Amino acid sequence: MTSNITSPAPRSSSNVSLPETLWSLTIPLLISHPSSPNPPFITTLPRFSYLSLLLPRLTSYFNLPCSSFHHEEIQLRNLPLGLLVDLYQPGSLPWKLTLGRGPEWDIGDTFLNGAKEADFVRFGTAKGIMGMSKADTEGLWNGVVDNDFAAFNKIQTRLLNPPNPLKSIPLRFYIPSPTSTSRVPSSPAPAFDFKVLQTLIPPRTASRAPQTLGSALRTLIPTLFPSSRDPVLANVIMHGAAVPFSAPLEELMREAAYPDGWVCLIVVLL
Repeated sequence: MTSNITSPAPRSSSNVSLPETLWSLTIPLLISHPSSPNPPFITTLPRFSYLSLLLPRLTSYFNLPCSSFHHEEIQLRNLPLGLLVDLYQPGSLPWKLTLGRGPEWDIGDTFLNGAKEADFVRFGTAKGIMGMSKADTEGLWNGVVDNDFAAFNKIQTRLLNPPNPLKSIPLRFYIPSPTSTSRVPSSPAPAFDFKVLQTLIPPRTASRAPQTLGSALRTLIPTLFPSSRDPVLANVIMHGAAVPFSAPLEELMREAAYPDGWVCLIVVLL
């Protein structure tokens, strides 16, 4: 994704951290209901938010039941909006989506289950998040709902810095399988289907050097990433930008993970 499909919220200072910048990014949406005569619902949503948070407003606006979102007749999964944009690469903005009837779920529970899994991957135990007070647990999710980075970060900082050492990076690679190969050269192909690769990757190599994205890629997907230094057959994007192979995975986890704690990377064939 390039800057033409993400709109940053205004900032009063240029001295803003990377996490704050990512939290400020928004995506414009144009949402229609095929059974409603009402005009499309136009809004913006933060990259780190979830489409399902709009469902109460959309149900009221269209006066029809709705529980799923579709992009070109493909039902979208329950993933952060920014990750969906990186996967499906809408050609223009606002992103045009249609509503339908699909499985219903509690997005708050889904988010917290993902955060618990990430905590377990990081430290081999989920005691950090499981031991939080109810107020902090709710505060973590409410920070996402309200797009309140400051409130969220107060709690997340404690989760990322417990007394026990970091064991693994919560890392997921999304590998697209597009139905069409026609696309602009060097741009990501639309992901009409994809598989998810998830495994345990330590923050340091056997020689105690920081584990970089390139070293992890060469270890996990050597057929696509024969080099740990440069993209040869494929590249990786995160939050709409190519990620340097030299980037330490621990830094990506601390600075650029999604709010549930997962580092989500899209594999793009060259």
